[in-house]
Amino acid sequence: MTTTDKKKEENSMKKIYKAAQVIRKSIATFTKERNVLQVSSGITDVPAELYTMIHWIMVGPAEKLETEKRTRVVDRATLTVSQNIMYGFKSSAQVKYKPSSESASFRSPHARENPQVLVLALTIHHDTRNKKLMNLLNSHGYSVSHGRALLMETALANAVVENTRAHQGLYVPPFLRKGTFVFFAADNTDFAGDTRDGKGTTHGTITAVYQKIDPSKEPVAEPLIIGDAQSLSVTPYHVDILHCDKPTPQHVKRSEQFAISRGISESY
Repeated sequence: MTTTDKKKEENSMKKIYKAAQVIRKSIATFTKERNVLQVSSGITDVPAELYTMIHWIMVGPAEKLETEKRTRVVDRATLTVSQNIMYGFKSSAQVKYKPSSESASFRSPHARENPQVLVLALTIHHDTRNKKLMNLLNSHGYSVSHGRALLMETALANAVVENTRAHQGLYVPPFLRKGTFVFFAADNTDFAGDTRDGKGTTHGTITAVYQKIDPSKEPVAEPLIIGDAQSLSVTPYHVDILHCDKPTPQHVKRSEQFAISRGISESY
């Protein structure tokens, strides 16, 4: 390698270092509401400097590709990588800290948890209940750990309890809007319903509510406030069930024979 080539390489590394410093600063100062659990992510979940740099690395300065599908694929990949970088980011204090043991790792960065690492862990736990798989993803920086996912689920359950308490025993989904039609679907949930004596059975009714999205309307309930759970204990809450008198039997008069409608043949 010639002296000129070495000089060019050195200048390039200086530029990369300066760019990295700018991005590190943007990550360190990036703040976002942390008490609301998001199930979707967007470019507002990461610093613009980080997202732009990753996008340039992947496809260069092009803002759009030839098709919308290709553009969405690149945008999704850019957002995923950006969120993983944020989750793996180490502050200057963490870098300079001298642990007491060689085996000591970094503390889990709760402040930089994002939809990518949170929702992936919650989805895997919901679908598989596989602790090893979740911790494998966590060890590679793709998601939070199994233990952290359990704490998040507990925090979410407590938020639902608070919502139920605020509405006198009824859970009101935060997405519902005032002044817009709602649709309900109900179904029974029965466990061990075929026992002879009825003992050990569970019977309930699940009601799902649907509503067409209208962001202009005022929400019925406040968003769920997701606290930072310190244990796996769910706040107890009991709903008072109103007394209902036994219904009076209704005697239905039955005809010995089916009535034959006028105009219909008796042989029908």
